[in-house]
Formats: sequence, C-alpha cells, structure tokens
Amino acid sequence: MQKNHFRICQMTGFAALMVAVLSGCSHYGSHNISKTANATIQGCTDPAISGTATLKEFESEEGIKKLYVQMEVDGLKDGKHAVHIHEVASCQPCGAAKGHHDPGPFGKSTPDAPDFNHPFHMGDLVNMTVVNGVGKLNAVTTRVALSDGRLSVFDDDGSAFIIHTNEDLYCDQDSELNPGCAGGARDACGIIEPVSSM
Repeated sequence: MQKNHFRICQMTGFAALMVAVLSGCSHYGSHNISKTANATIQGCTDPAISGTATLKEFESEEGIKKLYVQMEVDGLKDGKHAVHIHEVASCQPCGAAKGHHDPGPFGKSTPDAPDFNHPFHMGDLVNMTVVNGVGKLNAVTTRVALSDGRLSVFDDDGSAFIIHTNEDLYCDQDSELNPGCAGGARDACGIIEPVSSM
C-alpha cells in the first residue's frame, strides 16, 4: 500500500511537471526554465507535412540540464518515425541538415560511420508515433542543451530536427547489417531557433 502510494505520488509529480512545461509556465518548484526554443516543421518533399516543436530547458538541483521537447506534426504516414536533432540549421534541401548532432569530443554524426555511434549520438531522440496523420512527441533528454557549451544545439552552424520516413530501431551495429535502421529517408525538417527572453 505504501509502495503504491509512493508510485502514485511520483507519477503525479511528473505529470504536474510536464503540465507546467507544456503549458509554458516559467518555473515548477525549484526547476526554472533557463532557455526556450522553437522549430517550424515542414515537409522535405511533401508540402502537406507541417508542424511545430517547442524546446524548454530546465536545470536540475545537481546542475544537469534537462531539455523537454514537445512536437506535433500533421501529414505523416501512420506509424513510428525516427526523430533526431541534426548538426546544421538548414532544411533546403533536407540533406543540408547533415548528420546527427554529436559534438563529441569523439562524436561521429552519421549512422553509418566506420566507428558507429548510433543510437548514442547526442541528438538521437525517441520515435514519434503518428495516428490518423497526427504525430506527437513528448520527450526529455539530458544529451543536448540550449545553453552555451559543448552540448548546445546553438553552435556555430546551429541545428535542425529531422523526422524520418521509418522508425529508429536504435541499432548499434554497422548499417550494412541493418540498412536504414536509423529511420531511412527524411520526411520533414525544422530549424531550431532560440526564443528571446522576456
């Protein structure tokens, strides 16, 4: 009974934090939003694909930055789609976003690099699930940040979201054994842009 009560309290606390994050509150308890960013998602070849993404950075009591990502996209085929933060803020064409964001110091940004690093790139996120043409993603990562530093998505050439045609299988072997295991072709792209502080 006591264990169940603790679990319910944990879930309630997390739900309250997510409500605060997704509704745009400036803080939750001791967690303060330090940075915010947005992205407008557009189809790579299909103009019917469109959406938005919001990124909100919190800092934990230990000083670890947590990045909350909320994304909603219309027009994708139903099923799961890989979502990654890519290493260049360019969507014209979608290939201009280059490989997965992975600043290193020993990062390799491409899923098929000789010393394969997928799914451990800093920009690798969970899959988005699309139902009736609407895809939604709510994710938390400590791998990247909006703040200055090595993990920042706002490095010299910025960063962009890429949504792939297929799901990410989170493979960690050479892509010859798992062709397209990181999601395959690129369906949509969105440049991540900082939101000015009020």
